[in-house]
Amino acid sequence: MELEKEIPSPKSTHAPLSAVSALTGEIISPLRRLQQMDADDWEEFTCELATYWKTQYLRVNRVGGAGDMGRDVIAYTPDGSWENFQCKYYSSPLNLADVLLEIGKLCYHSHQGHFSMPTKYYFVVKSGLNGVSLNALKDSNKLKAELISGWDKKCKDKITKKKSVSLEGDFLKFVENDVDFTIFDQIPQLKLIELHKNHTPYYIRRFGALEFDRPAPATPPNDIQNNELKYISELLKAIESIEAQVSSIEDLEAFPNFLMELKSARKNFYSAESLEKFSRDSMPPDTYENLLEDCYEATSSLILMVHNNGWDKYLGRDAYLVLWYSSPFG
Repeated sequence: MELEKEIPSPKSTHAPLSAVSALTGEIISPLRRLQQMDADDWEEFTCELATYWKTQYLRVNRVGGAGDMGRDVIAYTPDGSWENFQCKYYSSPLNLADVLLEIGKLCYHSHQGHFSMPTKYYFVVKSGLNGVSLNALKDSNKLKAELISGWDKKCKDKITKKKSVSLEGDFLKFVENDVDFTIFDQIPQLKLIELHKNHTPYYIRRFGALEFDRPAPATPPNDIQNNELKYISELLKAIESIEAQVSSIEDLEAFPNFLMELKSARKNFYSAESLEKFSRDSMPPDTYENLLEDCYEATSSLILMVHNNGWDKYLGRDAYLVLWYSSPFG
């Protein structure tokens, strides 16, 4: 008998709620967005990727439809050869039978003289390939053996609606001797997303700029770290401008209010550091720098005011922080 277990707390209770999440709900990762595409979205996504492929080839054409002869997106190279991107919209990973059928169509129509064999053939599949298919693609000899042994069951009556296609005679010799099975490969889902992100102008429109919820800011360590020494030094100068007895962190022990401000300032410093790291890893280039520029433009008149001392100028940063934490990233 299975023992009852208390339901654990949802993960969402342990993560800070950002302004964006409050407005739109949970951030959906690019991989999940890719897997949730419908047939129309997948076709558009493929066409968007083709804008990158166009820069790599002489020209790129889309075939599609029932008479594609095992070809989908055809990329022609300057030397007269071609490569094929076989795009499949399936809700589940592509199985070996589907892989063998597409390869079978290609081999048959090439043997019939409709076109030469491509130099590369990529499966581009929304839900990826299952383990058996991936293992077959990794071993060209195994892939060839699977096609030959499984031909009657997986390909013979599915190559064309006009007739059954037997794997025998010259056609069998062609498959055994002339077809290079090392040309067959796949483009993994994460690689598709990477190509789309780095080489097309459509990425943010399709997947959004935010890929992850902003994590909770790092907690300041007990000891002052090298990366915050300059920040702390400037804070001490501001305090010293109104309290001459303060020239080091140890001096703050005699001034509880300043010591409390130091702790608050360090939290702000590590929050800013965490935001910079998050922006660098998860946002478009220069997002963090643009945010800093916007904040400065909004507070520059206050910062450039003539202050009685460094402490007054430091306190002016409150307006900066209000703007900072009311931003979409706060």
